[in-house]
Amino acid sequence: MKKLALALVCFVSVAFFASCTPEITNPEPSIAIMTGENYVYDGQTIDINTEYLIGFRAASNSQTMKELASFKLVGTIYDIDDSVLSTNDSTFAISGSEYVYQKVLNFEVRELIGKVSLTASVTDVDGKVNSTTITLNINQPAVALEPKDFSWLRKGSEDGTGLAEYGLEWKGNGKEVFAIIKPVEGATMFAILPEDWEAVKTDVDKAAFFSDGVYSVISDFRGVSAWNSNDYNFVIGTLYNGQYHMIHITHGEVQSITNAQGQYVRTDITITGQSK
Repeated sequence: MKKLALALVCFVSVAFFASCTPEITNPEPSIAIMTGENYVYDGQTIDINTEYLIGFRAASNSQTMKELASFKLVGTIYDIDDSVLSTNDSTFAISGSEYVYQKVLNFEVRELIGKVSLTASVTDVDGKVNSTTITLNINQPAVALEPKDFSWLRKGSEDGTGLAEYGLEWKGNGKEVFAIIKPVEGATMFAILPEDWEAVKTDVDKAAFFSDGVYSVISDFRGVSAWNSNDYNFVIGTLYNGQYHMIHITHGEVQSITNAQGQYVRTDITITGQSK
């Protein structure tokens, strides 16, 4: 009986001490966005070419007091229709029970963007992770587009020149005697209404047009004669290397080239217009 009583006392003692030990339900470290007069806040609208301060403060869990091991920052940039343009991340090894991260933000690029999100994560030595995200809207004043003159030239049977920046090529003319302009591999070509050329005046207009404008994808363009010189009012577009182009074709010049004896040598065709 004494042995049994002793066993019961031991059991009760273990149960007592176990019930007095609080269970840690959230053992991860803490992380918060720093606030104050100079810091950006979640949902804020910021201007391009302006400096702003962002900060995060991380600390060990107040119960476990496990030291911090690493800090990670992931930045994602979105265009105006919420499609992801780019994502970058950086990870730093840290130590101690507290870590402060501060950085000056300044969006100087002219690429049209809608917002940026920054997610900061902290990990402690036990592998416990916590994170927080701040999203900033970008106020990007419209910039007027300056149309740029272009000239595409095809000498006889040679490939056309001047088209590469638009993701286009001119390798031949069709049997119906029209120049055949095609997109290169990786590029997309569009047929655009002439009135849209006049309507798109700024980079914001252009981004909005290619986001939800009226245009159709085409495999080639055959509007310019390879037989007679003419004026035109065609507008095509391309998407190449992540950049949209609007191309206004206004003239095609057809010239027969002869030698000193007046003999026919080749036909040169020049297509001119403007792009933006």
